[in-house]
Amino acid sequence: MASTPPAHEVYQHGHHASVVSNHAKRTAEKEAAFFLAALRTGLRLLDVGCGPGSITSGLAKRVAPGEVIGIDPSPSVIDTARSLLDPAVANLTFEVGSIYQPRFAAGSFDAVFAHQVLQHLARPVEALAHMRRLLKPGGVLGVRDVDWGSAIFYPESEGMRRFLAMYYELARRNGGEPNTGRHLRRWCREAGFTETQVMTSPTSYADPTATRDWAHTYAERTLHSNLADKALEYGIATRAELESMADGWRAWGEDRDAFFCFSHTEVLAWRRP
Repeated sequence: MASTPPAHEVYQHGHHASVVSNHAKRTAEKEAAFFLAALRTGLRLLDVGCGPGSITSGLAKRVAPGEVIGIDPSPSVIDTARSLLDPAVANLTFEVGSIYQPRFAAGSFDAVFAHQVLQHLARPVEALAHMRRLLKPGGVLGVRDVDWGSAIFYPESEGMRRFLAMYYELARRNGGEPNTGRHLRRWCREAGFTETQVMTSPTSYADPTATRDWAHTYAERTLHSNLADKALEYGIATRAELESMADGWRAWGEDRDAFFCFSHTEVLAWRRP
């Protein structure tokens, strides 16, 4: 399946330190919990959009000594993944790569994983079809994406509401879909998967440390990450408006009653002959 990456497709968050450091806290035990039971030792696994590789490392430990490869289109984040890699995880390598143009032959992997990737893609069904092609018959795909439409928070914050409106507008301009979670079952079917299992899991921030940390990272992203760069480039927000949104995040995070929650959709899909 030949393809070229869409001309209008941007990773929404970018790779500012506020983003990468937060992503590096993710673990296979938490973010890929729905996928772990489908794995066993000796499987060959591909992690698509691996980021700094913390989830990938956990997956590699689960399937060792099976080979695991993490790919990401960003050279800088691949450098970060390599720098953070535990030398004891000898079955894991990272490389720059795009799922639209995978270098691997059809049927190369027993398992393919993608975490919070499809929401940023202009052609998610095509990406899923590539993932299916890379699976051996009987191989398993695991995908997990948030649905921003499920986000709830308390207390009310005008700054956070303005941020969410900006986030949706950025996604439309960047070619992504912030409500990806609700589309995953259909997208997998359209990509050729005939057997799927769909689950959901929440992420919540409900204690003072968690709400302050979540507020801090999103205030930083609002001001300094690709979110800010693109909002300014597209004329969606001014610098003063970004500052106001960031202030809204910080004030919310300090409220003693602060609460934030959204849900993720998780799909297991098998390639059947």
